[in-house]
Amino acid sequence: MNVLDLIRAAGPLLWVLIALSLYVVYLSVARAQALSRLGRNADALIERARAITAESGPAAALAEVDRAGQSSPAINVLRAGLGRADRGVDAAGAAMQSALLAEDTRLYAGLSALGTAAQIAPLLGLLGTVIGMVRSFLVFSSTAAPTPAQLATGISEALVNTAGGLIVAIIAYVARNALKARADRIAVAAERVREDLPGWLARPEGRPRPERQMTREQNYAEQNYAEQDYRDQNYREQGQRDQGQRGQERAAQPQGQSQGQPQNAPVPVLAFNFDEARENAGTISSGPNNTGIFRTTTPPKAAPATRDGEGRNR
Repeated sequence: MNVLDLIRAAGPLLWVLIALSLYVVYLSVARAQALSRLGRNADALIERARAITAESGPAAALAEVDRAGQSSPAINVLRAGLGRADRGVDAAGAAMQSALLAEDTRLYAGLSALGTAAQIAPLLGLLGTVIGMVRSFLVFSSTAAPTPAQLATGISEALVNTAGGLIVAIIAYVARNALKARADRIAVAAERVREDLPGWLARPEGRPRPERQMTREQNYAEQNYAEQDYRDQNYREQGQRDQGQRGQERAAQPQGQSQGQPQNAPVPVLAFNFDEARENAGTISSGPNNTGIFRTTTPPKAAPATRDGEGRNR
């Protein structure tokens, strides 16, 4: 039994599977050629457009892109953004987003049809299987003692249709996944251009950096910091002036004399707690005490001596 015999034995449903397989092959080849044209490397042109944008602006870069004549999705997105660059970064971003959606339609065209073919082909094969089995059972109803050749007709139809449906489904599924992977790589390159172009327009190389835009809260915080620094500077200057004035006053007074204190008077207790200092006045210390306070005190006067009846001191 040759291939033609198998086709005749499979019945009319196999011709539907053959037509579907031809459509799958044609669509796969056509989409592969289209993606091959769309996927040409445009990195050199994109880099050249970036350099021209930094040096001469987006208008000159757009002229260079048009002069190159490429039509890949990445270049089309770049062309759309440069064409609206004179209206601002937001307008350029919106134009690139619209161009990217249009390019996605071109990239993924036909893939849904391949996916549908991959799903329908096994179902058509299953339908042929059911028809073949029904034909085999009809032989029993029409013939009391069917021959093996009569039974083989229905069984052959069932098995050939099943195999044909699986073959078509496998081809369609593999072709769809391969084409989708290729389209995804091209779409990623176009998306990268859409993300990079606003940076070129916002601060091109060789141009001054734009002033940083601050929010109202940030501006208020900057003003508070400036006012606080100004107050701190005034406090430091005032403290330096007061310290210098006190030094001049001390230098103008006689040595050993201070304001409101007679000459040769005991040195006052230098302590934070003067009551405690007076209680500890009998202690002479040349260093800090247990509280960490330096004290300089005078010893208490001795009690006057008394004489007894014989005139001796007691």
